[in-house]
Amino acid sequence: LCWSPNGKEILFSPNRSGAFVVCAIEPNGSHLRQITPTPPDKAPRYQAEWSPDGKQIVYVSFTFKGTDGFLHLHLMNTDGTGDKRIVTGVQFNQQPCFAPDGKSIVFSSIREGGVLKLYQSDLEGKSIQPLMKEGNLDQHSHFSPDGKQVVFDSARDGVQSLYIWNLEQKKLTRLTTGTSTDIYPRWSPNGEWIAFVSRRDGNEEIYTVRPNGTELTNISQHPGYDHYPTWRPDSKAIAFVSRRDHVTDLYVANLAL
Repeated sequence: LCWSPNGKEILFSPNRSGAFVVCAIEPNGSHLRQITPTPPDKAPRYQAEWSPDGKQIVYVSFTFKGTDGFLHLHLMNTDGTGDKRIVTGVQFNQQPCFAPDGKSIVFSSIREGGVLKLYQSDLEGKSIQPLMKEGNLDQHSHFSPDGKQVVFDSARDGVQSLYIWNLEQKKLTRLTTGTSTDIYPRWSPNGEWIAFVSRRDGNEEIYTVRPNGTELTNISQHPGYDHYPTWRPDSKAIAFVSRRDHVTDLYVANLAL
């Protein structure tokens, strides 16, 4: 799930014609358009993110190989043209996000030793480097608006928690602690908040927290499954996926932060 930089559309991956494909929809639920074509083998296309200028998307393409599946990263224009594979080579390459300057992406991969770690790549996939030396189930990365920090979730200290990596200082800070699972962080466009998913209240809920770890707030407050938060460009609303009505739908929560 990803809100467009101009606020006019939200990317998501519904099941259409028997396959998960990348689509865009207006925040009021109208004008659904399919971006990635439906593949003949019905292999999923998902985890799409807008480029900062809104002209391209990066997404995950699943391909079958015998009884196994492989995850590759693709770059495509938002009108559905110019599709090209940019990151491949190992079985799992997933959860890409653009740097704010639009010149690179960070993603999660098992490129070294079979453990999910974060890597940074140019848009051609020619230069791929680990973001940090150590890692253990590092995933769901997202840049701060100024491009100086990356928030992500990791099991490097046991339970999956949120961490912030300072790219300039090469410094790692743990953002959340406890025994609950905290995943899928997303930095607000104004840089003041981080939204994420947590089970600290017994079920998946959407929370917000300051980048310094203060003012933790449950914003969804519902027993249904709530997941995949994405910020509106003005940082005043969050869209997310929920099963609160026994079906999976998109919801928007206006915030008073």
